[in-house]
Amino acid sequence: MKLLYVSGSLGLGHVTRDLAIARALRRRSPGIDIRWLAGEPARSMLQQAGEQLHPQASAYRSDTLVAERVARQGQLNVPAYAFKAGREWLGNARVIRRALREGSFDVLVGDETYEITVAQEFHLFTVPVPFVMLYDFVGLDAMTGRLAERLGVYFWNLVWSADRPMYAKGNSHGVFIGEPEDIPGTRFGPLLPDRRQHAPPVL
Repeated sequence: MKLLYVSGSLGLGHVTRDLAIARALRRRSPGIDIRWLAGEPARSMLQQAGEQLHPQASAYRSDTLVAERVARQGQLNVPAYAFKAGREWLGNARVIRRALREGSFDVLVGDETYEITVAQEFHLFTVPVPFVMLYDFVGLDAMTGRLAERLGVYFWNLVWSADRPMYAKGNSHGVFIGEPEDIPGTRFGPLLPDRRQHAPPVL
């Protein structure tokens, strides 16, 4: 089996988890071939671990760099980050699409790779192989009372809450890594689903 693994999100916590998952996959299937896409600093950590990067990896843009530009005094406003990251996500979706075209992959795994779900929801491209999306939080909350931010959070939560049909088709699966109590038992927003009920199966 040949697997394309996209280690997304911020910092090194996710890639540390992804390396542990990769080791578990190799114990279960010793012949598995894993190629990676990731931005810095995760890309360097993968190289240091001896993992094989896909040739497109250098074109994959870093969410961490976006977060560093948005952060103020050590604090990150996640809704503001999501809007800034949107342009990067479109570029990363194109990188992932090229990588899938260049390799005969059997499975695509993405760790908080929202660029894939957003691209599919807006019909920018369709993942041609089974896709597994890893989550560790579900939905956004406004950090301030500003109307623009609240409307922005509602927009992203509307997009987020629309991913269920994609995972119901059988070719894609979402997995939440954590405990059910980690997910707020509140709605994404007015007239939107309950986040805990909407969340994918817990691992």
